[in-house]
Amino acid sequence: MNLPDTPVERARRTRERAEELGRAADRATDPEHRQRLREKSRRLLGEESEVQEGS
Repeated sequence: MNLPDTPVERARRTRERAEELGRAADRATDPEHRQRLREKSRRLLGEESEVQEGS
């Protein structure tokens, strides 16, 4: 699969991945795993906002 690699497309994919992680965290039964998934989701969203601020 050859996706366009524009900043907008990367931001969209990052946001989608963060949302997927958030949904996985909601379904997780282990509290530690749930926390790790939520932290990773927040990191991805934070990186996305840093990239957008730099544009």
